[in-house]
Amino acid sequence: MSQAVTVQTQPSPGSVRQRLKSERVQEGIAALTSWRQLPGGKAIDRAFRFPTSGVAAAFAKFVSMYAGESGHPINLNISKGDVVVTLAGPQKRGRQGDLTEEIVAFARMLG
Repeated sequence: MSQAVTVQTQPSPGSVRQRLKSERVQEGIAALTSWRQLPGGKAIDRAFRFPTSGVAAAFAKFVSMYAGESGHPINLNISKGDVVVTLAGPQKRGRQGDLTEEIVAFARMLG
C-alpha cells in the first residue's frame, strides 16, 4: 500500500529565500548524485530504501518534522520500505517557485 504525505510550511517571518540562477541549480543538483531534477526544473526528488516499513515510516517522520521546522514544503510518498522525498521551490501566487539555495542545502543534508 502506498501513502502520500504532503507537508506544507511557510517560511518564518523575516527569512529570505535566495533564488538560484539556473546554472547554480544545475551545479547543485549535479553534486547531489542520488537526487534528480523533475521536469520543469522546479522540484527535485530522491528515493530512499529501508529494510522495513517501520524504519521507512520513522525516516519519513524525521524528514517531515525537520522540513516543517526548516520551513521547506515537501512531499513524501511511502510504500513498504521505500520513501520518495520531493522538494520544490516555494509557491508564489499559486505558481511553483524556483529552487532555492536552502532547498539544495536541505537535499544535501538528507544525502
